[in-house]
Amino acid sequence: MGEPTSAKPSGLAAVKWMPWAAVIFGLWTVSAILSSRCLYADGSHEFVRVLEAQDFVALMWSRHFAFYVYQFPLVLAIKLGIMDLHWLRVAFGLGCFLPWPLALFCCWRISKKYFWLAAAGCAAGYLNAAFMAVGEHILAHALFWPALFVLLFSALDLFAAAVLLAAATGLVFCYESQIFLCVPLAGLALWRAWGERSAHRPLAGTVFLTAAALFLGSICVGLGGVFLPEAPANLYGFKHGAIAILQHTGWTLDCTLVWAGLVLAACGPEKIAQFIIRPAVTYLLLALFLVWGAWPLLAPGRLDNAVQFDNRYLDLLVPLALLPVALIARSRPRWLESRQTLLVQLIAALWIAQSLWQISATVNWYHDVMWMRETLATRQGVIPVRVTVLAADRMQGGDVLPHSNSGRFEWSWPCLSISLATTTNINCLICSELYLDPVRRATVWEPFDPLNPEKLPRLEHYGIRFDGYTNALPFDPGNVYTFKFQPGNKNKSQ
Repeated sequence: MGEPTSAKPSGLAAVKWMPWAAVIFGLWTVSAILSSRCLYADGSHEFVRVLEAQDFVALMWSRHFAFYVYQFPLVLAIKLGIMDLHWLRVAFGLGCFLPWPLALFCCWRISKKYFWLAAAGCAAGYLNAAFMAVGEHILAHALFWPALFVLLFSALDLFAAAVLLAAATGLVFCYESQIFLCVPLAGLALWRAWGERSAHRPLAGTVFLTAAALFLGSICVGLGGVFLPEAPANLYGFKHGAIAILQHTGWTLDCTLVWAGLVLAACGPEKIAQFIIRPAVTYLLLALFLVWGAWPLLAPGRLDNAVQFDNRYLDLLVPLALLPVALIARSRPRWLESRQTLLVQLIAALWIAQSLWQISATVNWYHDVMWMRETLATRQGVIPVRVTVLAADRMQGGDVLPHSNSGRFEWSWPCLSISLATTTNINCLICSELYLDPVRRATVWEPFDPLNPEKLPRLEHYGIRFDGYTNALPFDPGNVYTFKFQPGNKNKSQ
């Protein structure tokens, strides 16, 4: 029997969507940087910590390379004497959001033919777990693809060697999932080293051996992070998130699973592929992808950004799931040729839809930023989040409605208040009642006690003062700062 004929898209499906997908992804990256989305959840805490230290701050030894990458533009800006919080937020955003565009560029530069593999990893993995920008798992996934592309698709040149060694070095102290990501990379690096040695190219062989050693070192560091975790709750949270996939996947992951089914169907009988490329079906799919991308604007009340944090295990599962496809592309390229055009179009469609979703979610985030800045500019002292308009949404993850016991990232409200300040004189801090409750405060962790002036971050280097805020704090003669917890207060500031 002959091989199936290639399904040739016609009409709207014949448009080359991959460049458009890259442009829309780039637009989202710019919007995320300019809207300070790097400050979501852990981001605001890390931002304040770096400002206070005026240097790199590594929160976990097994991940400190990831922290250095994220913080590098911010630390560089501080060392250059930039004091304006706006430009410092932009610098932090550059460090948080540029790794994936740079990784994709390296993959495109190394192999344009198989760029769609890295695009699939970005769309199905990264963009399902990207709302919290400082996740170290994000960087581990981003570094995996350039390294894999060099090992599978590149005749080693200076650019490829630099990319491989940089990715291998970055993975050494990145994230615990590097244990699994680096095992195949180490094996492929040893395989390439053997091939180069056999071909009497010792310099190239040395490069691959060095990369293999770095990947093996990364595995050892990852094992140390698992067996000797600095934050056991993080490891438990990762496992719990992976198990919770069957309980609550979230909008973007649900749609990704539907898309995956469509891709599998397109790889089946020729009749199915021909059906998918019919104009009517193509227009229907386009409409569905647009609704998919606009969902945060169409149903903002159902948006829960913290679900993307739970989806972080996808930054491990997706590259491992696509690894066999990459190996087939390397060793049996003819197996993919009959469907590659359609696969590229479907992957581009997924990338567009996921990027549009992130843009829509970023618009909602920026609306919250504006509301928060209005509150910060017009109030004084401690402002419980439930008496502001922010009580109606989930800006920092978790349910903040009255009588809720969930907290998620609500510990970060004071850090976010400082990070988004528009003036150097801080007059108020928004705080969650869950962390102002005197009973609960004794049992939970928070970056600093917002009710104790002695514990506030020292940011005088940037001209930031807390005089207006501390003057409005309640206090008793014993210098014990208290806050009367009043659950269920629904009065909103206008």
